[in-house]
Formats: sequence, structure tokens, C-alpha cells
Amino acid sequence: MGARGDPTIAGRGGSLPGVQKPGRPLLVLGFVSAVAQSVLLREAMALLGGSELAWGAVLATWLVGMAAGAALAVGRGRPEWGEAAPLLVMVAAGAGVLLLRAGPSLWNVAGGESLATLAVPWLWFGAVVPAAVTGGAGFTLLAARYHPGSGAGRAYAAEALGGLVGGTAFTFVLAPWGTAAVITLTTGLSVAALLASRRPVAAVVALGAAALASAPAGDTLASLTWTWSRRPGALGAWAETRSQRLEMAEGWPRALYADGRLLATWPDPWSTAPRAHLLMLLHPSPRRVLLVGGFADGTVDTVARHVVAVRGGRLDVVPTDPEMVEILPRWYGERFRDGIAWRGITLHRTDPVRVVEQGGPWDEIVLLDPDPSTLRANRTRTLEFFERCGGSLAPGGMLVVRVGVPDTYLGGAAGRLVAVLASNLRRAFPRLGGVPGENLFLVASEGDAAPVPPVETLVARWESRGLEDPVFRAEMIPLLLDPSRQKDLDRFVAGARAPPSTFAHPRAVPLAVAVAEGRGRAGLVRVVLGMESRSPAPLLAFPVALLAAAMLRRLGGGAPALETAVVVGASSMTWWLVLVGTWQAVSGSVYTEVGALSAAFMGGLWTGAAALGRRRAPERALPALLACGGLLSLGMAVVLVSWPPRGLIVLLLLAGGVLTGAAFPGIARLAGGDSPRLGGGRGFAADETGAALAALVVGLVAIPWAGFVNTVGTVAALDLALAALLIPRWHAWQRWGGQPGPDLFYPWSNESPGRRADDRSTPR
Repeated sequence: MGARGDPTIAGRGGSLPGVQKPGRPLLVLGFVSAVAQSVLLREAMALLGGSELAWGAVLATWLVGMAAGAALAVGRGRPEWGEAAPLLVMVAAGAGVLLLRAGPSLWNVAGGESLATLAVPWLWFGAVVPAAVTGGAGFTLLAARYHPGSGAGRAYAAEALGGLVGGTAFTFVLAPWGTAAVITLTTGLSVAALLASRRPVAAVVALGAAALASAPAGDTLASLTWTWSRRPGALGAWAETRSQRLEMAEGWPRALYADGRLLATWPDPWSTAPRAHLLMLLHPSPRRVLLVGGFADGTVDTVARHVVAVRGGRLDVVPTDPEMVEILPRWYGERFRDGIAWRGITLHRTDPVRVVEQGGPWDEIVLLDPDPSTLRANRTRTLEFFERCGGSLAPGGMLVVRVGVPDTYLGGAAGRLVAVLASNLRRAFPRLGGVPGENLFLVASEGDAAPVPPVETLVARWESRGLEDPVFRAEMIPLLLDPSRQKDLDRFVAGARAPPSTFAHPRAVPLAVAVAEGRGRAGLVRVVLGMESRSPAPLLAFPVALLAAAMLRRLGGGAPALETAVVVGASSMTWWLVLVGTWQAVSGSVYTEVGALSAAFMGGLWTGAAALGRRRAPERALPALLACGGLLSLGMAVVLVSWPPRGLIVLLLLAGGVLTGAAFPGIARLAGGDSPRLGGGRGFAADETGAALAALVVGLVAIPWAGFVNTVGTVAALDLALAALLIPRWHAWQRWGGQPGPDLFYPWSNESPGRRADDRSTPR
């Protein structure tokens, strides 16, 4: 380590000679790290067809990389090398985006399908680790520029403040321009920050060049993505909305892809029209109809004809993506615009949950949106939503729910998915039936009559409405509603028994993921089928037992720096995952909002670290902070039983960030005494390791298997247990005169970390 890396020569202002503001590079590093993480998260979601299971895989990989980078830089490299870290992070993130976009080609995935969650762990590693390692190493190197004592906490606060700004900028400024523009503009900003103090003109030129290159970079990336995805034809148009990535093929008919999966083809009356006619004939007089989905494939046109036929009707349409209302008429052309021009149609630019809450009554609600393979899609398949639909129906109304499995195979995950959804509907409605087909339909009604009338009744209704359609005749009705197949399906539905899939415990999500992945390379299928029917109690009790064993093993040792850091990191990541998942379940979109939600958490980190970063003995606050973390987790468990307001989710993210940030100065002091580089690097590495473990377990297993409430309840037990174990050991720390005791990151050493010769820190 050179002279500039020696923290003992820092002045009272906290900077080294020639470095006026050591926090500025950390602000930039925090900014670009937040942007890079947000970009990689949503690219991974798109690669998995919008699945939030990507959070666990990507965040665990990211945090392991951050921890490794922070640990590797503890005794290596000069502090000034950290100034290049922001640029290197963005370059690595750009390469990671290219690797994720190329994933379907590298793994030989058919066009229109998506990768399996656990099939390609090497892909997450290659796309995420380089940027993460660079970010972690940059933090350790730049933290060395602060003076001894409170330097690690102040460095942590500076990076968190940069993350706050970066996450906010990502959501409200950068993300609407697309991934390529985000990467290009943020890379230009990194170059400008590196050159600003020495060559301001060159910094301005770098920003200008990045702005000019952003638009062509977006088109180039979209073209490469289309080629790598192995889809037929050429790319005709693309857009990144606030919810997903949309792409359309050139030619006729139109083929629309959402997050890499084939969403719809238009026009396709041979498949959409017969289905829509049959569903509309289920109700004797569908004057008022709510259609969720069915916009992109043209089903809306056929449904509207039935609403018109009964006179004086209205049709409310909720597309799966609100921005499709403006995008698809432009992409599909005049014929599509004419089909939705009827004045009785209302196109809603919001989510279906809000429409059901505020609208109605309807004679028929038809859910044609995708299966609940994501938390976003699960919003319209929960028990709570079905109950709200029941409250929004007119007397004699019915709810029709599409399930993307055939009635000819109801075994394995497919049968369990149908059973869960049927059980939900049976709890909300008095009568339940089914319509067989390649995609079966569950039909729930409020009236006394059978939900699915006899074929003769359906034929009579078709003839009475006077409709004509070249692709549909009355003779097709017995073929679409085969009596023997319907009887078998009704028998299965009547005998289906399963626990409910609710907002707080989305049991349908892993089953729908297993169904989707079962069509290709099964990644999660075996895991789901092996665990779905078992109690999650052993998994949830394991971390508490492990913590107790680790603490008892160190009963006569020094300060438990490692255990405390790991628990704090695991708690913070669990809070983030659960609350962001809750936001997805409440509002239906984190594709763009992930930056702002991360910014709320980062704002808390900055506040907490800044508040305790200057205290003389911040480690003494750790038991109280852990106890507050346990209480916060218990509060979340109470709040997350039902649909909380979005403002409360943001406040809980902020509170979790405050507790996490406030704990870091104490953790850093336990890990390295007064040395910002030693304590900051080791504390940061241990904190990120705990967060990585939580991301993997919570994101991939705990949330879909145990639910939100059980997951945060486990964190409450973990935090409260550690707080209780720390309190009686506090007196042992005083023998070091305020120092934490032996360095538990290197347990073979009996030296106090504040007195290690190679730390080059000022002894107390």
C-alpha cells in the first residue's frame, strides 16, 4: 500500500493530500452500482419471461460478487484506483446485458419460449459477477481515503446516497429510454466523473457523445436480441414499457412477444373467435362485460359483438400492459383501430385490481390474462381478487378464468394448479364448473343455475342473438363443449381440494412456473413438486438454530462481528425482496419502479449510516438496532396479511434501510477497529454475504413456498434472537477499552483489530 493509501495521514476533513472530497467518487460508485443492478435485474426478469425468481438468482450472484470484491481489496490496490471503478462497473454491466440477451441462443431455446430458472447458473455468474466484484472492490479502495474512526460508516453513507440518486434517476429519467440508452448514458456519466476534475471539456464531450449514441445503441441491441432469440422473421418494432419489453415481428399476421415469450398473434380469428363466442354464450344476456387480457390477440372485437347484440351494453377492457392501448393500434394498423373504435368500449390504462375495486356491476368478468407464473400475473388469481370480482358482479353474474393447461392432462403441477385455482373460486362463489379445451376455463357463478349451460341452450342463445361469423357456426358448439370431456373436468373440479392461494401466500406461482418450465428444460419443476406439499417450518427454523449454534460456539470469544454482519445483511435483503414483491403484487409493475424502490431503501441506508457514522462507539447500538429490526419484521408480518397501500410499502423500505445503515458503522468497528479500509471492507463483505444467502433462499424458495408473512416472521425471530444473545456479552468488550476484541474474520489471530500492525491505523 502506498503513502496515499495510508489512512493515518488523512487530514481532519477526512481526505488525503490532493483529494479534496473523498465522498465524491463513492457517490458516483453508488449511483452507477444502483443503475447497473437495476438494469441486470430487469434484464434477468425478461429472460425468464417476467418471472421474479430472477431476483433471487441475480441478487445472490450480485451480492456474492460485491462481497468477494470488497474482501479482495482489503489488503490490495491503491485507493486512487477506486476512481475507475464506476466506469468499469458500467462496462461490465453492458457486457452482462449482452450475455443475458444472448442467453436463448447460447442455450438453444426455441423462439417464443424462455429459459428455465435454475437451468443456467453459469449465465447469472458471467453476466453479474464482473460488475459486482468491481463495485465491491471500489468501495473498499475508496473507503481507505477516509480518516480513522468513523470513516467506514461515512463511506457507507456516501455510497448509499449515490445509490439513492441512481435508483431515482433510473426510474424517473433513464429507464423510459430503454436498456441500451441507460447503459450508454451512465457509462458516459462515469467517464465524465473520472475526467471532471482534470479535463472538464473532455468530460462534457463524453456526456454529449453518450447522449448521441444512445438511440442507435437501442436499435442495435433490439436487433441483436431478436436474432439471438431465434424468432422467425425480422424485427418490425420494439418498445420497453414500464412493465415489460415488447417486440413485434414484421409481416402478416402480426406476432407479438412480451419479455421474450410469444404473447399473441393478430389477426387470428380461427382460434380467438370460437373461444370468445363460446364464453359469451355462457351468460344469457351479457350487457356489461369486463375483459382482462384478450386485447393483443383481437378477442375484444368478438366479445364486443355480443355486447352490441344484447343492446345498450358496455365493454370494459383491461390489457395486460396499460401502454398497449397506445402501442398496438400504431403497430397493428387501421384494421385493428377500427375494431376497437366502438363507443361502448372503454380501454383502461390501469391494472385490473383497481378496475374491479372501482367499477361494476358486470354480468360477466372474463380473465384471459396469463397464468400466475409471476407475482404480477398472480394478482388476478388470488382468493382476495376472486372475492372482489364476486362483489362486482350483477345478480346472476359469472366469472370466467382461463387456465393454461389442457383438460386432457390434469396430473403433476398442472393438476395442482387447477386444484388451487378451483379451490380459490369455490371459496368465493357458490357454484363452479369448467369448459374443456387446450386451455381450459373455470366458470364460477353467483346464480342458482349451472355455470355451464347445456349445449342446446348455447345453440339457442347463438341463434337468438342473430350474429354471423364466417369462422363460427352453431354446429361447432358441441365440438367446443364436448359433453364427456366436460363431465370429466367437472368431476375433477368438484373433488379438487387445496389450500388457498392468497396475496400473502401465492401458492399458485411456483405451480404455474413449473407448468411453464415443464414445456422446455425443467429447472424448477422437480423442486416445486418435491416441496410444494410439505411444511416450510424446518426451512424457516434452520437459520435461527444455526445462529444459536454459532453464538454458543463463540461463548468465550470476542465480539461476534461475522454473525452480526451476516444477520443484518440477510435481514435487509429479506425486507427488500418481500417489500418489492409486495409492490409487484399490489401495483403490478417493478420493471421500471425497481430503481425507485431501491432508492427508497438506499435513502434509509444513507440516513442510518450518516446518523451513527460519527458516534464514538457505534457498536453499542447494535442490540437495540437488531431488536428494532425484529419489531419491524413483526410489523411487516401484520401489514402483509392483506393488500397494503403503496405509500406504506415505501415507508417500510425506508425504515428497513435506516436500520441496516445504522448497523453498518458498528459492524465495521467490530470487524476492523478504527481502520476504515479494514473494517469497511470486511464488514461490507460479511454484510453482502448474508444478503446473498437471503436473496438465494428467500427469492427462490421462501416467498413462493412459505409466503410473505412466514418469511418476515423468520427474520423477526432471527433478529430478536441475536439481540438477546448480544446483550449479556457486552461487558466482555469493555476489557479492550472500547475495542471489540479478537478479530473473528481471522479467528486464529489473538490481536485486537485496532492494534494489528498491517492495518496502519492509529491505535487507541
